Amino acid sequence: MASEKIIHSKVLLQTNKTPDLIALRCDESIITYQQLEQRSNALAGYLIKHGVKPGNIVGVYINKGIDLVISLLGILKAGGCYLPLDPYYPHERLTYMISHSKTAFIITDNEQILTLLQCDCNFINIKTLNLTLNNQLTLPKVNDDHLCYVMYTSGSTGVPKGVMVSHRTVVNYLEWMQSEFILKCEDVVLNQSTFSFDVSVWEIFWPLIAGASCALITEEIKFDPFLIAKFITRHHVTVAQFVPTALRTIAGSNVLSGCPSLKHLFAGGEVLDQSLVNELTEQFKGQIHNLYGPTEATIFACHWYCRAGEKEKTVPIGKAIPHARTYVLNEYFQPVPVGECGELYLAGDILAKGYLYEESLTQKCFVNDSFSCYSNQKMYRTGDLVKQRPDNILEFIGRIDDQVKMRGYRIELKEIERHLLSHPYITHAAVVIDDPPENKNSSLSAYYVLHHQQSVNVQDIKKYLLKFLPHFMLPSCFIELDKIPVHPNGKIDKSNFSLYVNENNKYFVDENSNTGIEEIIISIWKPVLNNRNFSKQDNFFDIGGNSLLMSKVYRQIKKKFSVPISLMDLFQYPSVQMLSRYICEKRAGILREKE
Repeated sequence: MASEKIIHSKVLLQTNKTPDLIALRCDESIITYQQLEQRSNALAGYLIKHGVKPGNIVGVYINKGIDLVISLLGILKAGGCYLPLDPYYPHERLTYMISHSKTAFIITDNEQILTLLQCDCNFINIKTLNLTLNNQLTLPKVNDDHLCYVMYTSGSTGVPKGVMVSHRTVVNYLEWMQSEFILKCEDVVLNQSTFSFDVSVWEIFWPLIAGASCALITEEIKFDPFLIAKFITRHHVTVAQFVPTALRTIAGSNVLSGCPSLKHLFAGGEVLDQSLVNELTEQFKGQIHNLYGPTEATIFACHWYCRAGEKEKTVPIGKAIPHARTYVLNEYFQPVPVGECGELYLAGDILAKGYLYEESLTQKCFVNDSFSCYSNQKMYRTGDLVKQRPDNILEFIGRIDDQVKMRGYRIELKEIERHLLSHPYITHAAVVIDDPPENKNSSLSAYYVLHHQQSVNVQDIKKYLLKFLPHFMLPSCFIELDKIPVHPNGKIDKSNFSLYVNENNKYFVDENSNTGIEEIIISIWKPVLNNRNFSKQDNFFDIGGNSLLMSKVYRQIKKKFSVPISLMDLFQYPSVQMLSRYICEKRAGILREKE
């Protein structure tokens, strides 16, 4: 069994070596390898007894914590594969994923899911199970070609698609990480990614096959760089991964110099700027890594050791990891000369098995690998444009379609457009990604045309979209147009939207703010929001803001105002007007106490 590339077999092998070492940490709770093995066995036994069979897809709707990892392992031991159902996703999206995947069982820690999700499933509340029973368990036979998980990504057709990933390709990736970076028993890996993001797979399972510990960070603190640094220091975290957007916030907070335990910092999910690497190396003396790869290539397929002072504006995506092959091809599937731009294709024993119940889409995206010496090999067309240097290093150039990556999430603009067009009052719609100044954060803008003589509030459009889309896919700006600009061939011309903007729909700043406090808040917001115009009544999150940017605002607010204020206060009072009133009330309360 030790030679098999099956995740739970690898974890068991390590458990037999280090049963009493800490496997998981979350808040004040810890659990040893032996306890994790016992509880996941008990859950697996319960699942098998209640009808879960090898190959079944089991949904997981659980907030981050120790029970989440127990659930994932329990499902795998029962022979099933897990489907992440992020509690922060819209219910309609979750319902679609459950229905499309034909999921019959869902493990949860939330009784409300029974009414929130209208689906015909068997719900298992892990909080009500006795997982301390030490039952003898005969696990079903699982081979390394069995599915480990199905993760839904944004779909180019406007519908989410489920990527099927096997045990073997996951273990291939984890074994490469262990051979390249060598975790030891004293190491602690930070799990800050949501489990619907495939980076979570290595954050959780890499330490568990190496005798190290996984520290799970909760949603309440993952967007605050100061709390993250405090968590890293408290739990002696040695390995952490963040998307570059989060890393820029962390670097701007200058907190890494206070994290002496940290040895490896991984970036992935977005383009990594060299300027950010330079900034990070001033406060962090460990190794910075850049990882590249889509979900279809089992987490990441390329790796690069970052260095300060390089001349390139962006960091290379590096070379293929073991078991992976890379090809840079033209539209005729022919290799392009070194130094020329082409589409990146990925191949090898890293590829997903395709898209769940989407055979035609699988055939379109996973094409025959004519360069392999083995028959029936596939290669995945990434849609990413790259060029290969003479030293075989790959540099990322951009996308060839309407897919973008923001804050690590893969977003198909067509999916947002599809739901906009399903609104009863909207006839035409287009979504574009703004081109931000250097070192700023990208945002999405939605342009739309209404039915004749119809009107609709932007807030109503947002509420409508949030029925189907997670918050990270919601455009920052919504702009009504009289018509959508098109090319002579009839295709939408996304380069000229600014010429067609209806002046009445532009955001603006009210320069006649009533208080000096409002003016100070506006001066803080403006550069953070790429100098976008807004009114003092606008919600920060409606005009391009997000949790990471709010943490940047928070640091400056604390410096400017000598009143006790928390990051959660800024979430509770998200407009200039609301926040200024709150600060005024705080000041008045302090003065009254002094009197």
